[in-house]
Amino acid sequence: MESISTKHARRRFRAWRDEAGVPHVEADSWLEALYALGYLHALDRPTQMVFGRVVASGTAAQRIADTSQLRETDRFFRKAGLYRHLDREVQLLGDQVFRQLTSYCEGVNDGMRQAGRSLPMWATGFRPGPWNQQSVMLMGNLLSFGGLAVGQQQNERLLVELIQLGIDRRRVEELLTPMLDGETIDFDLIAQLKISSQLSDKALELIADLPSLSSSNAWAVSPGRSATGNALLASDPHLEVNRLPAIWYEAVLRWGDDYVMGATLPGCPLFAVARTRHIAWGVTFMKGDTSDYFVEDCQPGGQSGWQYRRQDAWHDFSVREETIEHKNGQPETLRIYENPQGTLDGDPDIHGAGYYLSVAWTGTGEGSGRALGTWLDVIAARSAREGMDIVRHCPQPSLVWTFADCAGHIGLQACGWFPQRGGGHSGLLPIPAWDPRNHWQGRIAQEQLPRIYDPPEGFIVSANDNINPPGGPRLITLALPDYRKRRISNRLAELGPVTLPDMQALQYDVVSMQAADLVPIFLPHLPDGEHRDRLAAWDWSYCPESCDASLFQQLYRNVLLEIFGHEQGIGWRRMLYLCTRVGFSTMILTCIDRLLQQEHSAWWQQRGKAELIRQAAESLADFPDRPWSEVNSFHFVNRFFENQRVGHVLGFHSAKMPMRGCHATPFQGHLLQTATRESSFAPSYHFVADLGTDEAWTNLPGGPSESRFSKHYRTDIERWASGEYKRLTSKPLTDTAAEES
Repeated sequence: MESISTKHARRRFRAWRDEAGVPHVEADSWLEALYALGYLHALDRPTQMVFGRVVASGTAAQRIADTSQLRETDRFFRKAGLYRHLDREVQLLGDQVFRQLTSYCEGVNDGMRQAGRSLPMWATGFRPGPWNQQSVMLMGNLLSFGGLAVGQQQNERLLVELIQLGIDRRRVEELLTPMLDGETIDFDLIAQLKISSQLSDKALELIADLPSLSSSNAWAVSPGRSATGNALLASDPHLEVNRLPAIWYEAVLRWGDDYVMGATLPGCPLFAVARTRHIAWGVTFMKGDTSDYFVEDCQPGGQSGWQYRRQDAWHDFSVREETIEHKNGQPETLRIYENPQGTLDGDPDIHGAGYYLSVAWTGTGEGSGRALGTWLDVIAARSAREGMDIVRHCPQPSLVWTFADCAGHIGLQACGWFPQRGGGHSGLLPIPAWDPRNHWQGRIAQEQLPRIYDPPEGFIVSANDNINPPGGPRLITLALPDYRKRRISNRLAELGPVTLPDMQALQYDVVSMQAADLVPIFLPHLPDGEHRDRLAAWDWSYCPESCDASLFQQLYRNVLLEIFGHEQGIGWRRMLYLCTRVGFSTMILTCIDRLLQQEHSAWWQQRGKAELIRQAAESLADFPDRPWSEVNSFHFVNRFFENQRVGHVLGFHSAKMPMRGCHATPFQGHLLQTATRESSFAPSYHFVADLGTDEAWTNLPGGPSESRFSKHYRTDIERWASGEYKRLTSKPLTDTAAEES
């Protein structure tokens, strides 16, 4: 046990670290516990918080560093306008939520006094300002938009770009089925769109590095299937893991007879994955479509300089001008054109009259800030059902919550604001905004969102799978394949009474149901020999020592290039780009995996499917036999000194480490390597709890502190890499001290 100094604290609480460095707090009230959490966030993660706030507000090139990457992200976030309605949303908060945020912010500001300016702040000349309720709200917007809605928007833009490639229309429609769900593609209109340049890889990587819940696993087991006779819960949010400090900050808060323990987000008083005395919860991103593109017909004219059409009438855009300051250069002015349907994506001042995309997101609606109250209220829930009732009305982001409680109940509840789309459209493809029938017609009633309570099979699994209710409404337009969901469900069904070690082993499971689906399709067309024999005997496991996993992955890539990488298809360079981003390009690859299971297709009319697979297999002749650990390996780096010489000199970067799993396994471990950056995607926190106890078993890729020179910088990495869990307990300080003595 290690006492934590809190010399600038104005409220009373006791804080100490356990042997793993996890901070524990004892306070007399919930408000004092929140104050303590804010204090500790500022003490251990000051740079992560204030730099995140600056990026979200679009002022990074002015306040951090004047780089092309940060200039680009500034333009992106200024156009998104996450900061614009913060005052409005704070005013709409209820008194109880406002008091809780106030206590947390007071703790942050007092903790910042003790922490002082960090090394990255000194290196960039950065001076942090006070933390307030608007700061918390902005971090929440960053989680909802930068971490989640952006992914949907980027995928929908990718669809537009694929259609504009001029691929045979039959092939496009076949590839995108069943995502289209009967919707007709207006090829001629989409071909005429003037779309803005995509964000650069560097800017996209920075956004991907922000807090998100874009892929995750969570499941709950009822007492009838549990070895202890209690409900069990497991949760592991997946995001970028190789940048330290870790995104999540683990903490245990205790006040009176109550407690909460789990993963918090520095800058916000929310517990994303946690348990209390009464309930436990985990969340996965629903992949819900809360953002749409419209097509605007634009012409010069009017007081703003540009107009948009509604039927046969023309109306002026409203113009918002954003001045983006640069630390080492002249400021630039960004003109942003808006109307009631959204924000224009392109720049007509540069590209002239014509058809443009505009984008709308439900998260800008009045009252969206109530989401913060949801995260606070769920901590006070006394049962799974009560927790489900609370989170059902959470406006953003679109999540699937999994619950278990100490009375033995389990449940699942989806949340989020979803537009009621007009014209019978799904929201997947851009549609003409000049037809008012296509506009949003309000929001889908949250009572219609998916909900499960105590199912007869005795377990619930959520893994970003398609949970659109039968008969509607269509909430998800870009569902991920069910590989992880299927594997977890199969294992839970196979197991006898489920134990905590079973839950932990399943979080580290590396069996790919994608390989289970595709190997039988490839095998009949492979020439006799070693490669065919090995894949026939392979157990579909992506463990680090497996050479067969590397062999299959190369064969899969070869097949995709052979079938889709020609001039009449997606193109070799584009297909290679997608193949090297397996796990990062799931939308198109999901469509391709489904297509590969068909016997007949327009994609292999000229050359048979069997011939194409044989040709892909022949390219394996010179493929070196390497274990998956060599193909899928990475470094831990410091997010503030990643590409700087000081990062290497001062030991901010780790030695190379193997990453188990792939995008299709429960331990979702996949990597992307470019010339300048290594990106990862894997479980960012492992959490398992038995609701009959007052403890949890956890690990995460990092430690509490953001300082490279702290002994708490990397405390959990070895556990995370090896699959070892530590015990979190809610015991008070006196009991903890007695145990240690």
